[in-house]
Amino acid sequence: MNNSRCFSAKIFTKQILDLEKIKEQILKLYDECLENPLPFHKKINICIVPDYLARLVLEATDINIFNYVITIDNYGISHTILKHGNPLTESKRGQIAIQKQDFIVMIDVILKPDEVKIAGKTNKTGLPLLQFEKEIEGKKIVVKEIRTVTSTKKK
Repeated sequence: MNNSRCFSAKIFTKQILDLEKIKEQILKLYDECLENPLPFHKKINICIVPDYLARLVLEATDINIFNYVITIDNYGISHTILKHGNPLTESKRGQIAIQKQDFIVMIDVILKPDEVKIAGKTNKTGLPLLQFEKEIEGKKIVVKEIRTVTSTKKK
């Protein structure tokens, strides 16, 4: 048996297990955001930006995200629920309210986008706002964000 193939299979299996663990952590953090009225900060590192994705973003936007870490935190979840979780408000915009499982779907949207572009600038910092888009089951899913404050480069 080819040892390099076996080693690759072990790495792939570990990545799948890690992704499942990350998904569980995200769902737990979502619940904690709804249940905990007190201020807290929790961040989940999803992965280091893969080189293929960093190249795609650089080519599409001229923004360099090589060696950055993709994360999600309670502030992002709480903001998204507050601004995009009301079915009435979202239907008036022609959109569907965000749901718990959408925070898992966003991993796929970011890692395998159909399109990446700059969607203006953030209100507070004036940084370019990255928009990742992907069509899933006939619905256009959009994820927007860039926060250098919580971005950390790998060492």
